[in-house]
Amino acid sequence: MRNFAAQKQNYDMKTMLLRWVFALLIASLPAVCDAQFVRLDKYPNIPPEYEAAFVDQVTDYVSGVVKSMYGQYFGQLSPEGNIYGYGSFFTIQDEEIYGLYRNGDLAFGIKRGAEVAKVGTNDHYTAYDLRTGYPLYIMKDNQKYAPSADFREKNRFLILKYNNGDQYVGESTDNKREGFGLYFHSNGDFYYGHYKNNNRQGYGALFKREDNAIVIQYWDESEDE
Repeated sequence: MRNFAAQKQNYDMKTMLLRWVFALLIASLPAVCDAQFVRLDKYPNIPPEYEAAFVDQVTDYVSGVVKSMYGQYFGQLSPEGNIYGYGSFFTIQDEEIYGLYRNGDLAFGIKRGAEVAKVGTNDHYTAYDLRTGYPLYIMKDNQKYAPSADFREKNRFLILKYNNGDQYVGESTDNKREGFGLYFHSNGDFYYGHYKNNNRQGYGALFKREDNAIVIQYWDESEDE
């Protein structure tokens, strides 16, 4: 009888433990599902009203050069002399960073290194393999998410060279310039901004080599078609 009672007690303890483990697994399922169904935008979608307000604020900011131990910045500066507005930064590690700056930090833009390009903010961006052009992962909320097969096939980061000496470096969808990109003109000018269906469409900045001026406006090349 004692042996039977001990076996029953042991069985009851195992049953209780299994139920406890099962309950923990059930409780954790929603978190796992949430992680699987996170909305994976390539990067934050900036409302046009926000972009317009930002452009209104920085349009009259002067352009200048700032050198530091980390590299050299060329772009807009606030009246206080802070890095603020549209600009480009060339780091001592040969990284190129183009986009919108706020109080010295990149708010949104393109970071291009030797092997990887990142498009978005510091916390939410898409990383592309520059050797193939294909997206590697999407970083969001300190987590790396693998893009779907369809996303990988449709979206790439391309370097396109044209017969007139111009060059496009940036995002594409279905082999068309779409997303954020850089357009380098053969005369030394370059443009940073948004593209849609091969055309500049959205707010952007044209950096002019001749007089170091920056032209900021809403661009819509589709109207010229």
